[in-house]
Amino acid sequence: MKRQPLQPVSAVIGKDRFLRTEAVRGMMIQFLEQAKDLEPSFVNGDQVDLADVLDELRTPSLLCAGRVVVVDDADDFISDNRAALEKYCSAPSSTGYLVFSCDALAKNTRLFRVINDRGGIVPCDPPRGRTLFQWLTRRAETFHGKRLAESAAAKLVSLLGESIGVLDTELAKLAAYLGERNEITTGDVDTLTGHSREQAVFAVADALQAGDPTKALASWQQVLATDRAAPGRAIGGLAWKLRSYLEAQRDWEDGVSVHELARRLFLDPSLAEQRLRRTDSRKLERQQADLLSSDLATKTGLSNLETTIESWI
Repeated sequence: MKRQPLQPVSAVIGKDRFLRTEAVRGMMIQFLEQAKDLEPSFVNGDQVDLADVLDELRTPSLLCAGRVVVVDDADDFISDNRAALEKYCSAPSSTGYLVFSCDALAKNTRLFRVINDRGGIVPCDPPRGRTLFQWLTRRAETFHGKRLAESAAAKLVSLLGESIGVLDTELAKLAAYLGERNEITTGDVDTLTGHSREQAVFAVADALQAGDPTKALASWQQVLATDRAAPGRAIGGLAWKLRSYLEAQRDWEDGVSVHELARRLFLDPSLAEQRLRRTDSRKLERQQADLLSSDLATKTGLSNLETTIESWI
């Protein structure tokens, strides 16, 4: 996150707790670089009184250059003390720094405007799309000491979703797995992360799109044998994978580069082209419709999911 000058009052805003924690951690580093004898104090907004916070900020310390008070989960604290906080933030103490960490702070409130006018608003919006891949590559290098190929970053997101905290935990596991090696590849992601339960379900759809129903059936039997929870998420996993193929197929038919589509499908370009040439969007749409019929059959008790998926294949 880009550094900005520290202010007497700051608000770290965002629903992603991991990003908020990282932002606050970065601010603490800045505070300590600015004055090594600063005295930080962390309190929970649900468990602290306004008077105690203000006393802490306004009381000079004989042992340090100033005090820092971080109010975590500050949404209710702010709502309950808005008028008093507006007054304090308009003329903050010269002996302390106040940091709010909260899910949201409405831009049309006076408190937001007062803090924003001083440059104290720190937004923590989760990165999305390609920006998320770029965030992962930077995080891998600067925090975990490893290079991360963008294709590997994209595959991590496809397997685990867009939760920053979950992705960073997986980066830590991958970095430890690599040992002395410097680059995390898609092969590493396949080995360590790709054995996720969802990936086992995806293998069924991959085999179908490769034109190999025998392998698809074998993959489905393997899923059932190794993962008791598979039936509960099979339809969702297969539907997601089919949507990915259908979107790529439509783009292929509209002239999008096979290299771009191969990157999205995590395939070698020549293999991606083979799969794209052997089908068309209408066939994939029929597969989706058949999968929906299978889903309805299981939900209305006309069939069980294990048998339905075999029939669908």
